[in-house]
Amino acid sequence: MTGGRARRGAAVALAAGLASVVAVAGCRPPPMTELGLAEVRPPALVTTEPVRLDLGTDGARTHLGQGWSFDERNRKTGETFVWSLGPASELRFHLGWRRDLTLDLRARPFAFPGAPPQTLAFELNGRSLGPPQRLPGNGAGLSVRLPADAQAVGDNRLLIRYGRVDAPADVVAGSTDRRPLAVAWSEITVGGVDPTPPLVTAERIDLPAGGRVDSFLELESGARLGFDGCAPLWDEPVVVEVTITGDDGRADQVERVACPGGPTTVLIGSAGGLSRVRIAVRPADPLGRPTGARLDRPRILVPAARVDLPGPAAPTDPTGVASSDRPRPNVVVYLVDALRADRIGVYGCDRPLTPRLDKMAADGVVFADMTAQSSWTKAAVASIFTGLWPRAHGVNGPDDRLPDELPTLPELLRAAGYETGAVVANAYVGRPFGFARGFDHFEFIDHREGRSEVVHERVAAWLVGRGNHPFFLYVHTIDPHAPYAPPTPFLEAFAGEVSDPTVGRVETVRGLVLGTVEPDPSLERDLRALYDAEVAANDASFGRLLDLLEARGELEDTLVVFTSDHGEAFGEHGSWTHGLDLYDEVLSVPLVMRLPGRAGAGLVVRDPVQHVDLLPTILDRCGVVSERPLPGARLLRGDGVAGPGADRTVLAYLDYWGRHGAAALRGGFKLIRPLSAELGDADELYDRSTDRGETRDLADQRPVRSGWLAAELAAGLATRGESRPTEVADEVREQLEALGYLQVHDHPPGEPDG
Repeated sequence: MTGGRARRGAAVALAAGLASVVAVAGCRPPPMTELGLAEVRPPALVTTEPVRLDLGTDGARTHLGQGWSFDERNRKTGETFVWSLGPASELRFHLGWRRDLTLDLRARPFAFPGAPPQTLAFELNGRSLGPPQRLPGNGAGLSVRLPADAQAVGDNRLLIRYGRVDAPADVVAGSTDRRPLAVAWSEITVGGVDPTPPLVTAERIDLPAGGRVDSFLELESGARLGFDGCAPLWDEPVVVEVTITGDDGRADQVERVACPGGPTTVLIGSAGGLSRVRIAVRPADPLGRPTGARLDRPRILVPAARVDLPGPAAPTDPTGVASSDRPRPNVVVYLVDALRADRIGVYGCDRPLTPRLDKMAADGVVFADMTAQSSWTKAAVASIFTGLWPRAHGVNGPDDRLPDELPTLPELLRAAGYETGAVVANAYVGRPFGFARGFDHFEFIDHREGRSEVVHERVAAWLVGRGNHPFFLYVHTIDPHAPYAPPTPFLEAFAGEVSDPTVGRVETVRGLVLGTVEPDPSLERDLRALYDAEVAANDASFGRLLDLLEARGELEDTLVVFTSDHGEAFGEHGSWTHGLDLYDEVLSVPLVMRLPGRAGAGLVVRDPVQHVDLLPTILDRCGVVSERPLPGARLLRGDGVAGPGADRTVLAYLDYWGRHGAAALRGGFKLIRPLSAELGDADELYDRSTDRGETRDLADQRPVRSGWLAAELAAGLATRGESRPTEVADEVREQLEALGYLQVHDHPPGEPDG
């Protein structure tokens, strides 16, 4: 849990098995330790009935099932919208009680010369809501009645069927957009829902009828949920229910809290384990006026003898300063683009692809469970440079650049007296996108000329010619990235069975992604072999850098950090290359460090780590203090290594060309949440301890575990950095296209224009 070190066993999750609701009276209760419900980590998930969905924004995305395209914004008016995709679209929403409601819909049909009128037909939970309605072409929208007897308490599904669907490429001259479009949706408003916003604080919970608060907690038997009192928000009778659900997904008991009522506790049974505590509110009279409930001072009470008081959170920002008697080390961050961890010997690869890295690992520290912050280059490297996860730094789109106000690792080290140099071979980590900031020397090499041996030559030239200050060097090689075209010695050694080595060209990989190239086992084997050969070639170049540092007498004074920005997919989960999803093959990357003086040699750290840990770790090792709090953990303390602890949450985020989603990893489990139809239409849960390949989705079987991780993820998604697009020169676009990066989505002429 977030702050798990601080909440040592704070045993703040209710065990399944609610026994009864009792007033605080009678016999003297045993001494109890209190923890405010608002202090529980992860924060509670608050669900209310929808009032207004602003289509094209993250807040609306969780309500969209199948049949929706990616979030878009009108370039003239700034209005957000989402195109329907295919013959029908599914809208999902929660209702806490049944009564007649209306949906007011604002949308425009896809229009083109000669287009027939667009009609919409609606089904609520499988029941038709009447004959199709014509959608006005002027954006006026229409209204739909949702009868009470067609509703469900809980999850509801509204299916919208379209009278016609057209691909812009078929009906608009010059368009290349092949999406099957019908309607661009801007806004949906639900009439009859109480618009009062919920409130969850240490002092009270205010919850409108139909709403619920889910807390995911873990307590021993004897724990209680307590309130100082309950009162209706308005002069209408209200029902407050508390439900305890164990990790097996079964609700053990539902109890009512008297409202209005005085101090109350809900006594917990003895089953123990991770549980969901749900507080839900509904009106006593379904035909009455809107109502809600206020619960005063909600808290968890635990027998004092069984739990420590929660202490202050352990600092994760680099506030420590290196001791005065420890010299500042040189720092090398060596990043191999698109390198998945399982192609490395110390991570379990059975082919001798990485002898030089494996040898360094014997002299250094291996972080066995390293997760990339995103599955494509720019977002991931921006996290390394800023110490923020992609949602927070905002560098997610193909044209986004690093915000000027965010200090970067090279800027911070240069300000502390370091000489800074970089040689990179990926245009996304180039000057136009802000990555040259803070470097005394920044050199970009077009990947078509910049194999790792060429990168090494430029790195060597800089090392030989630099001054006498401690240095920070960033090296970004790209050998394993498509196209897979290894040098001849490595081709012969590791891919000699490939009859046609040109199969590794970008056009093949792009065709696999777009579905124009049919995958088969022999093609997959050839691509994997070519990729392996490139990994081996890059390892040889990395070895030459280590040899150079040693020959110059600098290796023993240098912190060497070897990692990757993301992995690479070869047909797992139906995907190829990267930047398309958030599965293990694209998020599991290596992290190996060689410390000055070979400190910690041979150590393997199995605690989960992530990209945002690198900046605070390096700053702390160099005696540099950050002026802002950082979410990452310091992995090196003093002269040794300190894992961040197993009880932490690791996050990943993707928002690239309409493929939008996030993932949370904790306690051996991983939740993937799609935020666009391109990434899926439902959460996926995997047990990484038994299913590292992520082949068995447990989301339906383990709803409490899924909710626990969803709550962790919701806290991270609440942070949002502003996107800062920049103009990209044609030359840079050509370089990116040669790497297979760019795919352009046309905005059809029928898009809303305000």
